[in-house]
Amino acid sequence: MDRIERILEIMKGLKNNSRLRAEILMYFSLAVNLSYGILQAASGIISRSIWAGTLAFYYLTLSAIRFSLLLGHKKVSIIQKWKRYRNSAFVMLILNFALLGIHCITLYMGHIITYPGYMIYAMATYTFYTAITAIRNVVIYRKYNDPILSASKALALAVAAISIYSLQSAMISAFGDSEEFRMIMGNCVGAGVFVLISGVSVFMIWKGTKAIQNKKIND
Repeated sequence: MDRIERILEIMKGLKNNSRLRAEILMYFSLAVNLSYGILQAASGIISRSIWAGTLAFYYLTLSAIRFSLLLGHKKVSIIQKWKRYRNSAFVMLILNFALLGIHCITLYMGHIITYPGYMIYAMATYTFYTAITAIRNVVIYRKYNDPILSASKALALAVAAISIYSLQSAMISAFGDSEEFRMIMGNCVGAGVFVLISGVSVFMIWKGTKAIQNKKIND
């Protein structure tokens, strides 16, 4: 009985503490992203795909960033939180340009991105999850003025955007038969994702730098 009462007490606490629920969601998203990154790495090794390997590196790197954000975030100063926020944006921006390079190489050299059937279903499931999570994060985190939560929201948005791009590439490669359509969709979706992530990253760098400077002046 004591154990059941304890579980009910914990559930009641979660229900009444939206911030704690947001933090738990961050840990859960980290686990999901890490697992998906490992799956992409395995797929890249098996199929010898440069694109799958690049995606694996992207997801695993973002997982590492999320882990660094969560690591002792309650014990660091507000300036350190803003520095982690800004550093996350720098890494996102660098990775974004790296993906742009891989996109150009794969698209204009005629490399067709292919995945086994199970991977396409896994990618579709993961894409829907990341898109829903990104939208949910915008709603949940907007009322908190916390750099760590804000950085996690931005990372979730970047993951969702890249997942949508990689899914459309895999779907067109698997079911499409027009090279012209593949080029048009690849360029349009790729450009949209690049502009979105670059814009978010630059804004985060500006906001983080301004917050750090203001905090140092006030101190």
